[in-house]
Amino acid sequence: MAYEGVNNYCHKEYDWSVAKDNPDIMYIQMGEETETEYEVVFRSYTGAFMYFYVNKTSGTTKMVEKVPNLGVEEESGTINLFDYLDKN
Repeated sequence: MAYEGVNNYCHKEYDWSVAKDNPDIMYIQMGEETETEYEVVFRSYTGAFMYFYVNKTSGTTKMVEKVPNLGVEEESGTINLFDYLDKN
């Protein structure tokens, strides 16, 4: 569910058309898992990474943007993962 929610969020919030010709420049993958949270990583075509830390119980998701080439790391807010899951 963590991957699905982050995937839905990223496809809603980011322009994926830039990756149409080269899909490897933008992707989403699962990161590490702890007892309390999942880490999901989005890579932008710009080379920046957005780390999503999903609380397993509440669905509260902290976002941290990292730009390795510039040495930048900053918190970018929170979302509720459950808002981005399909409600069937």
